[in-house]
Amino acid sequence: MNERGDASVEFLGILVVLVIPVLYIVLAVGQVSAGAMAVDAGAREAARILAEDPAREADASHAVALIVEDFGIDAQADVSPNCVGCEGDGGVVDVRVSVRVPLPFVPAWLGRAGVDVSSSARVPVREVVAHG
Repeated sequence: MNERGDASVEFLGILVVLVIPVLYIVLAVGQVSAGAMAVDAGAREAARILAEDPAREADASHAVALIVEDFGIDAQADVSPNCVGCEGDGGVVDVRVSVRVPLPFVPAWLGRAGVDVSSSARVPVREVVAHG
């Protein structure tokens, strides 16, 4: 028998079976990691905006949308602000940001397969705002 060319066939088999799935896992973990960093930065920024003026919810949501887009996440972020005691001293703004990070190379006919990531931030309301 002639064994010439067997090594290249074995190499292609190993490439398909091992390397390509590992590469996909690395890409997926990177995408989810980017999503986690995006919601963390978005929650902090939204809390900072709302701590200056609790009525600026639209600005906070817009800032989160820009941050999520900057991190390359193709998904809509859900921003949930909560302001406890914002009318007086000692008020605290809580913001929770969630997003479903889509997995790379998943076709649309399989649905929006992804990983849900969320983060929250808590910031005290500034005294200047609390006193008017």
